[in-house]
Amino acid sequence: MKQVIVTYNPRIARALPLAGEIAAWIELNGGRAQVCPITDFPLHLCQTPAELLVTLGGDGSILRVARVAATCGTPILGINLGRVGFLTEVGPDGWQKVLTQICNGEFWIEERMMLRATVSRGGTPTRYAEALNDVVVGRGARARVVHLTISIDGGYLTTCVADGLIIATPTGSTAYALAAGGPVLSPQSRNILVVPIAPHLSMAHSLVLAEGATVQLTVAGRRPAVLTVDGEVQERLGKGDEVIIEASQHVARFARVQERNYFYKTLAERLMPKQPQVKSDE
Repeated sequence: MKQVIVTYNPRIARALPLAGEIAAWIELNGGRAQVCPITDFPLHLCQTPAELLVTLGGDGSILRVARVAATCGTPILGINLGRVGFLTEVGPDGWQKVLTQICNGEFWIEERMMLRATVSRGGTPTRYAEALNDVVVGRGARARVVHLTISIDGGYLTTCVADGLIIATPTGSTAYALAAGGPVLSPQSRNILVVPIAPHLSMAHSLVLAEGATVQLTVAGRRPAVLTVDGEVQERLGKGDEVIIEASQHVARFARVQERNYFYKTLAERLMPKQPQVKSDE
């Protein structure tokens, strides 16, 4: 790799020293490396296009940088310093082996679909945002349900009374959507997932839509709502405000050295409790 950006989560104490160690290794092996915190990453990528983005942190760190990296087509190698690590590729002790494989061309690129959300107020678009995990329209800090009108491909579906609605990608199906009772989708699938959050006498089941579907959410009641994208608050919404969600033209790209069916092993390790081994009497 000729040009690599190593970005780290400054809230994790060991992240910066490890970033320096990785950058030194890259330089020693004939490449060039820049080190920056995730907060400064967008500026660095715009100034110096990179062949690889190495992230030190957890899935949250990857979500923060993926939206920018996707617009440049830069693949991400995630080194897990967090708790879950669905999106990461390796732990802090295995990075040198993995980077050696990547430098030798022994890797593959996994592409994951993203979502594009458009906020419209009075018929005029006011904000655009892209998500790798999910777009959520919910009640925010208020302990009251919100009323959201749901339309699919321009046709009215229902008005949902709930804590909110999650519109997720297959990647996001293992995040907030899973906690709200949604199904787990293969990350290679290209679907849009609609999951209600604590519905009250209204839509209680998740919907799995085709990639080409357009979901329109309209705040129907007087109670305000909050739009969050990949867990970050984007905008407060009032009555009549609309959020239109559809598949993005961009995809997040990940450098992988694991087998192509790695996701199911990761799923079992992260979500399914280990069964006790039963000793045979034989």
